[in-house]
Amino acid sequence: MKNLVIIVGTIILGCLIFNLIVGDNEGSLKNESKRVMLDCIEEYLE
Repeated sequence: MKNLVIIVGTIILGCLIFNLIVGDNEGSLKNESKRVMLDCIEEYLE
């Protein structure tokens, strides 16, 4: 039973971390890197 709780907790934690990295919310790593790249391109074009 203890092992099952650890496995389920690990899976939930992995899902949360995955969502932080590639999720569609505003603070995800994917959206932040997109914003930084667009800012760099805009600065380069000026």
